[in-house]
Amino acid sequence: MHRLPLSLILMKPCLQMVVGPPPGMLACAWLGANVLLSALPVCGQDFMVGLSQERQESSDIRLIDSELDLRWRTTKREITVMAAVADLDVNYAPNPLDFLGVSRKLDETRTSEQITWREGLDQRWRWNFSAGGSDGFTDYRSLWLDEYYRQIFSTVRGYVPAKPDGKNVSIGGTYEYLPQSGMINWSLGYQVDGISPSYDKIIMGPLVRGRSRYQTWRLGLGSEHVLSPRLRFKEDFTALQTTARAWRYAYKAEALWAITDAWATHLDLEASREAEFHSVAASLALERDWSAKWFAGVQVRAYRDNGQVIDPSLISGAAPPIDSLQAQLTLRYSGSNVTWRVGIGPYLTRYAALTPGTIWFSSLYRDRNWCSVQAAWTLRI
Repeated sequence: MHRLPLSLILMKPCLQMVVGPPPGMLACAWLGANVLLSALPVCGQDFMVGLSQERQESSDIRLIDSELDLRWRTTKREITVMAAVADLDVNYAPNPLDFLGVSRKLDETRTSEQITWREGLDQRWRWNFSAGGSDGFTDYRSLWLDEYYRQIFSTVRGYVPAKPDGKNVSIGGTYEYLPQSGMINWSLGYQVDGISPSYDKIIMGPLVRGRSRYQTWRLGLGSEHVLSPRLRFKEDFTALQTTARAWRYAYKAEALWAITDAWATHLDLEASREAEFHSVAASLALERDWSAKWFAGVQVRAYRDNGQVIDPSLISGAAPPIDSLQAQLTLRYSGSNVTWRVGIGPYLTRYAALTPGTIWFSSLYRDRNWCSVQAAWTLRI
């Protein structure tokens, strides 16, 4: 019979502080229910609680993402609840040529919840269902653009304050065609997002409001193979159809290679295309372990896309081409019941030269040197 550790009891107020009131209430209720379930003498049952946080900070922007994950698992099924809070702190500064613009400090919070149910873990055919939602701006770019349009058009008839949110649902399955060494999977998802739209005002004409709601259908296909005791390979293909946009196709390949008993490397390659837009990314991680408990490593990720500006002669808030590079030093501990991980490093973003259509967003799309810090902790009962 399992008993709840004193450290978890003392940590309950901290959980509420980390994830905020609405997600925190959901998470703590789930925590209490599953602690009771985990006390039952059910064969193969376990319970896990995890906390993680990522902070990214530049000279004018600070982003903090905090997440609480709760998982209950038996030999047949697994249920996971995620509750998260993201804090966006942005020092809004208009283009120097925008004489009517006013500098402001923006502070917004986004909350999100997700529940995932996996069934048939002891079978070759497995099923999973997921649903969730969010309330708030998805990123600092959306928040910045919302303030830009608000300062210009908030006093014009037809302007509506933004209330961004999102909801999603998905279903998927996995078939293990080779026991513990070969799997194929598929998923079908639907998502609807309310965003902060763009605005335009024609002289002597009404205020024109851009689309504020988008629907996205997602189809995913993938496979995973254990090619040898030291080499694992995984690939995923995704097709997305979003309202008023062309199809977007994305491909990702991952390879995990245990070079020796102490050294391992993880390679990721990604690419996507949507009409004239395309992006590529690659990441490489190298890790060294001691006694299969302590792990230290370094990872590097590079990303590039050709931007979303279709006509450079028109004013547009779409992002110009970007190159980014992120490096991180990591330290990880993996015990029998507790694991934790920390990582720190620079994150550099470089944009292409602005065009006449994007010059008004020079304060948004400017080169930045970020400091990125990640921390995660997991307890298994």
